[in-house]
Amino acid sequence: MAEQKSVKRVYRSHFLTNVIFRVDFPKILELTEQKPPSKFQEKISDKYPIVKEVKGEIQKYQFKKALDYIETEKKISWEFSNKEKTKRVFINSDFVSVEYLKYEHFDDLFQDVKLIFETLVDLYPIKITNRVGLRYINQIKIESGDPIDWNGLIHPSLFSVQREFISKENDLLRSMHYLELKEKGYNLKFQFGLFNSEYPNPISRKEFVLDYDCSTNEEIDILKIFGKAKEFNKIIHEWFEKSIQDGLRDIMGVVNNE
Repeated sequence: MAEQKSVKRVYRSHFLTNVIFRVDFPKILELTEQKPPSKFQEKISDKYPIVKEVKGEIQKYQFKKALDYIETEKKISWEFSNKEKTKRVFINSDFVSVEYLKYEHFDDLFQDVKLIFETLVDLYPIKITNRVGLRYINQIKIESGDPIDWNGLIHPSLFSVQREFISKENDLLRSMHYLELKEKGYNLKFQFGLFNSEYPNPISRKEFVLDYDCSTNEEIDILKIFGKAKEFNKIIHEWFEKSIQDGLRDIMGVVNNE
């Protein structure tokens, strides 16, 4: 993909379905107890008044001599949501995430990230992180048109395999692709393609996913995560602009173009 000049654009609408900021850290013993983090709940209750317990299991592969086995660990997380249930916070002993199901502006997300993690640092002995990541999932849905042909909307390199390699006689069920690379010293995972919401039926709807996950596994001071969030946001925005063409920009409506 040829390098392009970075352009800052703001759009009237978008196709984002999930935006997730997540921080992993060394285990917090106080959060391993099977009771809600009441002090944390009290401090964020104005914005996230709804709470529920989320039970799950984690499978860990253990290797001892020639014998390997799976160890199952029960895990309890707590989910805090706003009244509209358009954003939520997950917290357990190993990580905290902030997720938007209805995203408008990065500034809104950033303010929530500051609230959640400044509260966390104030209440618990968290000094360093194991991982910091920001993920943007775009599910692009167009009402009509050939579901295989994204010419003028998506960069041709991202859909050429189904256009040039797959026979028209084949019923394409799904075409998802995955890239993992370094970008400005960070890890970038990029998933893209025809995800097909009607799978396992053949593709009939014009739908395309652009999913970016920018992260670092470097141990950093917990208070540096706010700067990382801004850096990751900029990187993902640049990659999104690389991935799309003017036809999609017209659909979203450019309101600011610098």
